[in-house]
Amino acid sequence: MNRDFRTGPTRRALLGAGPALALAACGQDQAPADTVRIGIAGAPDSLDPLQGQFAAAALIYKQIYTPLTDYGPDGGLAPGLARRWQVSADGLRWTFDLFADLRWSDGAPLDAHDVLFSVRRALDPDTGYADAGDFAFVRNARAAIAGKVSPQAVGVSAPAPARLVFELERPVGVFAELMREFYPQPAHVLRRAGNRWPLAPDFVGSGPYVVHAISQSRIALRNNPHARLQPHVGHLDVAFVEEAATRARMVRAGDLDLAEDPPPGQIADLRRRPNVVLRGWPAPRLVYVKINHKRTPLADVRVRRALSLAIDRAFIARKVMADTVLPTDQIIAAPHGDARPLPERQRAARALLAAAGYGQGLDTTLLHSGGVRERMAIVLAEDWKAIGVNCALTAADAAGLYTFIDEGAFDLAIASFDRGLKREGWRMIEPFASDGFAANFGWRNSAYDAAVTATRAEADPARRDALARQAERILIEDAAIIPLAHEKTYWLAGPRLGPLPRHIPPVQWARLRLAEGVQAAS
Repeated sequence: MNRDFRTGPTRRALLGAGPALALAACGQDQAPADTVRIGIAGAPDSLDPLQGQFAAAALIYKQIYTPLTDYGPDGGLAPGLARRWQVSADGLRWTFDLFADLRWSDGAPLDAHDVLFSVRRALDPDTGYADAGDFAFVRNARAAIAGKVSPQAVGVSAPAPARLVFELERPVGVFAELMREFYPQPAHVLRRAGNRWPLAPDFVGSGPYVVHAISQSRIALRNNPHARLQPHVGHLDVAFVEEAATRARMVRAGDLDLAEDPPPGQIADLRRRPNVVLRGWPAPRLVYVKINHKRTPLADVRVRRALSLAIDRAFIARKVMADTVLPTDQIIAAPHGDARPLPERQRAARALLAAAGYGQGLDTTLLHSGGVRERMAIVLAEDWKAIGVNCALTAADAAGLYTFIDEGAFDLAIASFDRGLKREGWRMIEPFASDGFAANFGWRNSAYDAAVTATRAEADPARRDALARQAERILIEDAAIIPLAHEKTYWLAGPRLGPLPRHIPPVQWARLRLAEGVQAAS
């Protein structure tokens, strides 16, 4: 699940027909005693893992489905439905062996034919699967996505009930990692339901939890007795609370046990609060300025470089974001970048503008989504004014901002994306390829695309990291985007919850535990 961070409706309406999420009433049943209450920023836009695009959907999928491979406690590669996998010597054949006796939550057998059905469904152009590119180099996959051949012609087969084989057109060394967020679907249910996704009480999944009930404000999850891995806590009550400050207040008041992303301005205070625990983890979350390369003068690389040079990122991190982010002018998180003092960088920026023919200044606009992004935009406009760039600010809500971006109706826009648990360097560079979900409006670079492809093909992690850095340099030298900061991910926990995981954020809720001695929700 990889999208620019969107909290409002995308192309699919929240209340839509077909596989989109048609919300049902939760009912008035009392939450069981061993319930963990969690607050997240929004509702999933679909329970169908091939349709959802919201960050909330990606989070819920981790609880109700099991991917082909999975993330381990340290964020590394671990078994999912597949217990083992191997690649041929030429890198063109991947074989996945599934665990024996897997079952869906309704008790029906789950085998390689379900996975085969799901891959073909993902590559059907009528499905519109946002991450179909993860299968791009499976034989005939791109032709199937384009509607030129049937998904039945794609190079994937199930030669045995517990074995799945992918035939590739070129090596993809990270193919097993790509499968960590591919969630197979129940073929026996979808064939019967006519592709309409079943909701509670008819929901069928494969994860540690099943959907017990769902409404516009919350989702109730109960443990799946047929899951391969059983959760430590049997019941989850997940509330959709858009306002970060409200989520934090609910944890402090004892109404929630865990909440994501408290307000950046409250981080220092929450660290000192009794009876709550605030934890932060480095995260693959990039905040950056998206550029419309079709707009003059932004088509000139010298102008783009000047805009990037003039930014006081340290001030933004310290004063605007209260030291909850790491300032950066790069894509991949690392302590590197242009270390020259700001006045020196401003002089270099003015020289670049003069060389581009804008020595007398220029006018542009910057789109933002309000809140902390508005404060960030004000600082950017002040920094650019210092080099002769007059920047008018325009606000839109999150959904409106990305509508403007999708239509190319902008000059500059503050954007961000969250790659979830995908922390590897190659995961940070691939969104900006021509077929990536964060591709720039009007920018295409064949050398960059080739570098991203070479990075994904490399099986050795060290060489893959080096190739990712080479691709990053192409993007940065061309100033295709303007990086600003790497955000951390924070979660706030109350006293009913046991210790949070050390290495990765608490997004795999089956691993949560109640604190010792806790028996019931307060």
